[in-house]
Amino acid sequence: MRLQVNKTALNGAILAVGILAPLLAGPTFKSFRIPTANSQPREITLGSDGNMWFTESELNVSQIGRIDQQGNITEFAVPTQFSQPSDIVAGADGALWFTEPSGFPFGIGRVTTNGVFTEYGLDLNTCNPCSVTPNGIAATPDGNIWFTEFNRNAIGKLEPSTGAFTFYNIPTPNATPSGITLGPDGALWFAEFQGNQIGRINTAGNITEFSTAIGPDRITTGPDGNLWFTEPFNNKIGRITLSGVITEFALPASVQPRDIVAGSDGNLWFTEYNADQLARITTNGVITPVQKVRGGPWGIGAGLNNTIWLTQFDGNKISRYQVAP
Repeated sequence: MRLQVNKTALNGAILAVGILAPLLAGPTFKSFRIPTANSQPREITLGSDGNMWFTESELNVSQIGRIDQQGNITEFAVPTQFSQPSDIVAGADGALWFTEPSGFPFGIGRVTTNGVFTEYGLDLNTCNPCSVTPNGIAATPDGNIWFTEFNRNAIGKLEPSTGAFTFYNIPTPNATPSGITLGPDGALWFAEFQGNQIGRINTAGNITEFSTAIGPDRITTGPDGNLWFTEPFNNKIGRITLSGVITEFALPASVQPRDIVAGSDGNLWFTEYNADQLARITTNGVITPVQKVRGGPWGIGAGLNNTIWLTQFDGNKISRYQVAP
């Protein structure tokens, strides 16, 4: 089942604000306020149009935001109200795909770079259960969308060409799957927040689990060909090889690392929510605090021109850090 809406045709659906700021050659940091108050921006990613796209997850807001390289923000209201969009990824089709954990009867949303929405849910005539409660989301080159499914304790796959959903049960009960990413081996790698494991699922649906991670949350592919993940309440950054060897790197107590991304500079960048900090870790595990970011830094994404972008969940802002060349 799917619903398609062109939100650009609706009055009042788009808000825009502009702050022009040229990108400088050296390290610079700039924050941009989101027009809608208390929008609770969560995750952010680079779109095919060169802009950064982010989710506004507050229940009564439920919007997708777009910010260009100069800081101009446009907001698009998700057709399903109170859907609380959470994670977001660029798909092989050039559109942005996002999760709607509270979006019944839909669960996965798609928005083109022109603001046209399509939402996907189960067939209400045949499903049982019918709700889809996705958390993390990832896209594969074949056009399919993969996501972590909370209530089913499963990994889900959506085939947009048919609208069909497939669910693969995670072997560990109550694993609370969180972040998911496409690995360098063509498989999907995901974090089991309550299961204290990192999981791997190939495109045929076969799952392998690797233990010793403590409360892993967000996960990304590193420039070294390994997978890197955050452990927010264990205050560590983790690394797992394709063979399943896990190494953890300790952070100062209570900084609570939330999200992580590979930068174009060959390092990993992550947010420290409790410490109000943007930080960097090399592939050898050397950690450096880089920039103070007030307002609850949460999601993080790598942009064009060697930039790192992050959401400020409590501060209602998007920030851009220009990495030194």
